[in-house]
Amino acid sequence: MKNILLIINIILILLVGYLYYLHFQNGKSKTATEIKTSPSIQQVEKSKVAYIDLDSLQGNYTYYKKIKADFERKQSAANDEISNMQKKFQARAMQLQQKAATMNQQEQANAMDEINKMQQDLQTRKQGIDNELYNYNSKMKEDILNRIQDFLKVYNKDGKYSYIFSYEPGFMFYKDSTLNITPDVIAGLNQLYSEKKK
Repeated sequence: MKNILLIINIILILLVGYLYYLHFQNGKSKTATEIKTSPSIQQVEKSKVAYIDLDSLQGNYTYYKKIKADFERKQSAANDEISNMQKKFQARAMQLQQKAATMNQQEQANAMDEINKMQQDLQTRKQGIDNELYNYNSKMKEDILNRIQDFLKVYNKDGKYSYIFSYEPGFMFYKDSTLNITPDVIAGLNQLYSEKKK
């Protein structure tokens, strides 16, 4: 036990000596003003941050509202299609169930096959619709993200901002409203969209 403590103390003394040597290397240490003017500190001081409020953007970006309305129409049409298929399935199942007592064994087997096929077709179509909607939604989000990023490259071509974040409630605890560039971004995106429509 004494040997272990002795070894630890020797290691600590060597480390302190090495740190002392590094601190006074070249005869002096950096002063506070020298540290302040080092390139990495200057770069951090120059860094400017801005944010975009996503709720505001979604509520006021014309193209986003159009795409969202298109998606909702597709979703509504898909729900109607599935609902109609379910009604047909239920109606046919009840019809076959009412006839079951008068059917022979072969007719009952055929009726069961028909019901199983209708149910399988319904599930397959529902899965297909879900995949279509998911893919459409993903493409929509990617398209909007690309439009925002392309706009921000032009908007920030002077390098005024080092970082531009998206703000969503619950992800930031504090935000300085002077760093909010949402109105500029919305105006710019809407202008680009109206120019492309012409």
